[in-house]
Amino acid sequence: MAKMDIALDLGTSFTSIFVSGNGIVLHEPSVIAYFDNGGKKRMRAVGSEAYYMIGKAPDKTKVVCPIMDGTIKDADACADMLSEFISKILPQSYLIKPRIRCILGMPMGVTVADREMYEDVLMRAGIDEITMVNSVILAAIGTDMPVSSNFGGIITTIGGGVTEIAILSLCGIVSGYGINIGGDMIDRALMDRVSGKYKINIGRTVVRDVRERVCSLIRNDCATTTVSGIDVESKNIRTQSIAAHELYGVVYDYYKNISDAVESVINASTPTVAAEIQRTGINVVGGCAKIPGLKPMLEKLLRLKVTISGEAEYATVLGGGKLLSDDELLYDIVSHQ
Repeated sequence: MAKMDIALDLGTSFTSIFVSGNGIVLHEPSVIAYFDNGGKKRMRAVGSEAYYMIGKAPDKTKVVCPIMDGTIKDADACADMLSEFISKILPQSYLIKPRIRCILGMPMGVTVADREMYEDVLMRAGIDEITMVNSVILAAIGTDMPVSSNFGGIITTIGGGVTEIAILSLCGIVSGYGINIGGDMIDRALMDRVSGKYKINIGRTVVRDVRERVCSLIRNDCATTTVSGIDVESKNIRTQSIAAHELYGVVYDYYKNISDAVESVINASTPTVAAEIQRTGINVVGGCAKIPGLKPMLEKLLRLKVTISGEAEYATVLGGGKLLSDDELLYDIVSHQ
């Protein structure tokens, strides 16, 4: 039987798949849309196509985001979505479906029941063999941190639904935790800010575009963008120019909270670990690590060297991809979980 080895990052905002020998073959929004006609439900769209239905779908089309705050909240929708993604990446040269082995990135602190639920979702999607690894460890491997050494470093992943901070050593997590701050929470705050300041309501896809285009941690950033929405008072469609510096306070507060959480993890570490962190600095990854000004902001607040990978949003799935060809390291990591 043909075989396929994949690494999978099921994120709140995006799902990414790495195929051994091919690299990253899929990076699409974690969204699925159903057509529901009198209780008879069928899949209508998935990924990017479903994402752009948000806020525009007719009554009988339901758009579902099955992953919230970094974990699966709708197992059935997630299994359907992942099944479609798997179908997209299967080479047409296969006459029959290959046996799929998967390394899956998992959030910290999941329960046994959570792991069983994830395993059930992946198996229903057509994955045959599953190895679960903490996402922060995969992200560290994806940025070439020495996770198997006696001090692997400290890493922060800032995703769509959650931020995780971990100190790594000898293939395991010495200490760390996650906080419910991510792109989705920032987007909701930005929607409130735009509505309050400009008196215009904008949709979820529009506000994410605003965050990615103009939001910045540079106080006097002069970037601008134009959006369309509904005037709060007249209820008419209106366009509005939005400036980065007018949203600065909103995004700064959230990233300041992340900085405070990182500082708490460092302060709770041993003197030996703290000295190593002072020497090596901190790695920051995740889709929300790409915001301009984050590196100097964190370096000023934490008084540490900060490294942000050029492929920050792909670090987790890239780390899983590297583990696909390193069975010895994978064994050591799984043994420490």
